[in-house]
Amino acid sequence: MGVEKWKKQSYRKIKKQCVTAGKLWDDPLFPPNDNSLALTKSSYSNVVWKRPSELCTNPKLFVEKASSKDVTQGSLGNCWFVAACSALATVKPLWKEVVPDYKLQEWDDTQPEQYAGIFHFRFWRGGNWIDICVDDKLPTIGNQLLFCHSTTENEFWSALLEKAYAKLCGSYGVLHGGNLCDALVDFTSGLSEVIELKENGYKTDVIAKHKLRKQLLRKHEEHALMCCAISARDSSEFEVRTKTGLVIGHAYGITAVRDINLGTAGLLSFFKGGDKLTLLRLRNPWGAKEWNGPFSDGSPEWKRIALSEQEKLGLTFEEDGEFWMHFDDFVAEFTELSICHLINTSFFTWRKTWRETMIKNPQYVFTVPKDDMEIIVQIVQADRRGIAETYNSIGFHIMRVEENRAYRIHTKRKKVITSDYVNTRSVYFQGTLKKGRHALLPTTFEPNIETEFVLRIFSEDYIDVDELTEDHPKPMWLCAPFCSMPTCVTSITVTKASQLAHSENTYCLIKVEGETLTSEVVYNSQEPEWNLSGVFFRYNVTKPIFVELWEKKVLRDTFLGCAVIASPADNDTIGMKCPLVGRGRNKNDKHPGLVHLQVATYDDLNTL
Repeated sequence: MGVEKWKKQSYRKIKKQCVTAGKLWDDPLFPPNDNSLALTKSSYSNVVWKRPSELCTNPKLFVEKASSKDVTQGSLGNCWFVAACSALATVKPLWKEVVPDYKLQEWDDTQPEQYAGIFHFRFWRGGNWIDICVDDKLPTIGNQLLFCHSTTENEFWSALLEKAYAKLCGSYGVLHGGNLCDALVDFTSGLSEVIELKENGYKTDVIAKHKLRKQLLRKHEEHALMCCAISARDSSEFEVRTKTGLVIGHAYGITAVRDINLGTAGLLSFFKGGDKLTLLRLRNPWGAKEWNGPFSDGSPEWKRIALSEQEKLGLTFEEDGEFWMHFDDFVAEFTELSICHLINTSFFTWRKTWRETMIKNPQYVFTVPKDDMEIIVQIVQADRRGIAETYNSIGFHIMRVEENRAYRIHTKRKKVITSDYVNTRSVYFQGTLKKGRHALLPTTFEPNIETEFVLRIFSEDYIDVDELTEDHPKPMWLCAPFCSMPTCVTSITVTKASQLAHSENTYCLIKVEGETLTSEVVYNSQEPEWNLSGVFFRYNVTKPIFVELWEKKVLRDTFLGCAVIASPADNDTIGMKCPLVGRGRNKNDKHPGLVHLQVATYDDLNTL
C-alpha cells in the first residue's frame, strides 16, 4: 500500500531545498504559536519554541536504541498516546514503520551542513499511511520540554513523534484525553480490541483467565501492542492512586509478557498455580508512581526467583515508572485491556472502502467458501478530534442471504452476527461463519446519523467483497425500447428432495427466465438437503420456474427430473412438495421423487 504525503509536503523535497539554501525549515502548516498549542491554561502563556540544538550540545534522534523509557509524559493529559508509544518502542519492526529512514534522519556530526531541521513520521489513517513532516521547534518552559520527552536529555524522537501526531490531529491541545486503541491503530494499521476485565469476570472465571493468559503470551510473541487502564467511576476518582500504587483513569503500556520456569519444589510450593509463573511488565507514562504489590521493585517475591531468570527478564529496580506484576494481580487490579492485533496479510485478505457522505446505510455481500471460517471485521470512523467531543455509536450486522443476491436488502433478515454498538473510533469483531453468502451492514446506532468510515474484512481464505448499490435491475437503455423493467421479484428456497430412487450424489438447479442457480452436490443420500435460496427479478410472471435434479457422475451427469412451478405475484410465501416430471419426447413422464420448496412473488421490487 502506498504512502500519502500530508498536505503534499514532501520530506525529501523540503530537505533538499533547505540544505541548498543553507537554512533550517520552518513549517508553515504547524507554526510555533498558540494555534498549534490550542491550550487554555494560563501557565502556558510563557511557552518558548526551541530547536534541540538550543536545548543541549549533542542532540540525537535516538540514543543507543528505542526503549519504553524514552517516552515520558509531560504536562499534557495524553497518557493514552504516551502509553502506546511505550509499547511501540519495544517492537523495532513497528517503530521503524512509524519512524521511516530513522538512520538517515539522525543528526550527522560529520556533515552538519546536511541538517535541515525537518523530520517525518508515518501514521495509519483511513486505510492509508500518512507521511507527516515537522520542523524541530518544540514547546518549552524554562528551557525544558513542555510535553513528551525522553529520560535521556539529548534524545528527541518521542518529542518529535508527539509533535507530528499533534499536527495530524490539529494541535497539541486536541491530544488532551483520548483512547488507547486509537493510537495503537494509528501506529500499526492493526485491529484494536478492548477487553473489559472486570465486567467479563476474568478475576473469578478460572477458564477465561487461563485463556486470556495464553492469549497475552501469544500476542506478545506476535508483537501485538498492548495497553491497560483502571476505569474511573466518576471524575472524583480520576488520577487517584490505589493502595497498591496504581493510578485510576490512567493508561499504562504493557512492554513484556513472560513465563518464568519455577523449577524447584520450594518455588512450586511458594507460587501456586503450576510450574510456570506469568509476569507482565508495565510502564507508567509519568516515569514514576509504580505498583507496590507482589513483584514490585525490591519486593520479597524476587528472592524466590533464580538470578538467571531475573537476568533473562532484564530486571532492574529503579523509580522509572516501569514495574512487573503477576498475571493474577494484573487481572484483579485493571479493568480494561487494549490489544492491537497485527494481521499477517500473507494469510489474510482484506478490502476497504471509504464513504465520504452517507446517504443511506451501505451494504456489502461476500461468500464464505467453507464452514466455520474465521473472519475479522473492523469498522473505523474518520478521526473526529478537534471536530466533535465524541464519536458516533457505530456497529454492524451480518446476515445470511440468497446465494445469488446482487441487489440491496429491503427487509429484515435473521442476523448471524451483531457487533457491539459503541461510540469509539473503531469496532472490532472476530468469529466464525458458516459456508454461504452473507451480507454485512455497517450502521450508526442513531437513525439519520451519517459518518465517514473504513470497512476492513480479514479472512482465512480469499473472499470477494462487493458493495450493493442498486435496489433492483435497471433497463439497458441502449437496447430500448426492447428492454424493460422487471415486473415482479421472486424468492425461492429449495430445502430438500425426498423419495428419490437409486440416486446418492444429487444436486439441484433453479432456473428462472434464463438465470440459473446451482446447489452443491450432496453425497450418499437419497433425501438430500440443500436449503438453496435465490432471488430473481422476473419480466414475465406467466413463465414457469424450473427446479431440476441431477445426479453427479464421473463422465456425464444424469438427469433425475424437473419440478415446474407457477408463482404469480400473490405477495405471500407458499410451501410446496412438487413431483418430478421428465423432459424430452414426453415431458409429462413422472420420475420418482418430490422437491420441497418455499416460493413467494411480490409485485413491489423493493420487497425483498
